[in-house]
Amino acid sequence: MAPSLSNLIITCPLSPEKLAEVKTHFKSVHHYPPGGKDKVPKELAAQADVWYSNYTGIPDYLKFEDIPNLRLVQLTSAGANTALKSPALNSEQALKQITISSASGIHSLSIPQWILSQSISLYMHLYLQTYNLRHTQKWAREIPQLPPPPPGDFGNSGRTLYGKTAGLLGYGHIARETARLLKAFNVNVIAANSTGEKRKDEGFIIPGTGDEEGVIPSAYYSTNDPQSFKTFLSKSDILIASLPSTPQTIDLLKDEHFEALPKDAILINVGRGDLFKSETLIKALDQGHLSGAALDVTDPEPLTDGHPLYTHPLVTITPHTSSNVKGYFEVGADLLLENVKRVREGGKPINKVDPEKGY
Repeated sequence: MAPSLSNLIITCPLSPEKLAEVKTHFKSVHHYPPGGKDKVPKELAAQADVWYSNYTGIPDYLKFEDIPNLRLVQLTSAGANTALKSPALNSEQALKQITISSASGIHSLSIPQWILSQSISLYMHLYLQTYNLRHTQKWAREIPQLPPPPPGDFGNSGRTLYGKTAGLLGYGHIARETARLLKAFNVNVIAANSTGEKRKDEGFIIPGTGDEEGVIPSAYYSTNDPQSFKTFLSKSDILIASLPSTPQTIDLLKDEHFEALPKDAILINVGRGDLFKSETLIKALDQGHLSGAALDVTDPEPLTDGHPLYTHPLVTITPHTSSNVKGYFEVGADLLLENVKRVREGGKPINKVDPEKGY
């Protein structure tokens, strides 16, 4: 018999309007927003069979023994590596009892916009122009942080995306929506994943977004085949990484991989900061092989005070906020309700996490 999933606990932010809607789908709903004074009482935790949580998973003051009836955890994050480390979920027994679902798919409203804006900013050096004019308060077109343009060239501020090739390292929902948006700029899209093969997106898809059938990339390459991966990198004028943190992706990009990129390539990373060492990136920038990098995730994270990446003239950084968008947790709640509906009907939830992969 399918689980009834009638008692929900929410430990992430949620608007009063969405909370009221969610309550119509359950026998009981208890909301404990992060940062609040109250903890989830153990007697309520024991009754819960569904949990809507942020990326941290079940609060760390609860253990597996405190959640005997829990069957489904809906995360608000695409990655589950942090949640899987929470005391209540980090045992084999817990993972046999509880299905964890990621929020993969909801970030297509925010992160692809960040990727596009940062790509354009790096190509047009908008971040340097803005900084210089704000800092000097003078109408000057020169960008002193960059080499002077060749004689007769039209300034040193801009390049066009037209005709460039974007290499999408990882082709999940973020990359698929990014690919759709890039086509409007006449950018050729290629993709690399573990198999080097096209696959259909069977996750949560917001209508009008993404590339469900995987038909946008002109070619696929395999990260598990060194020669295929090198070929992929050699064609990527814009390398866009959106990989989760797994044993296979930690320090995936090394000196030789940055050297394989075309001269003046740019790097965008919205996945996890441990994809490469900061020192490796700085070396590639300082040697003049890469022309810029935009990072929403860093090594280490949080980035330590005074780290050289903060002031590097070819780097822009945001503090892991590319996913921030108004209504974020409300969209996640839509996914929660869809997954609860599926489980009640005897089906499987969307985005079921594979603990071995961490996503």
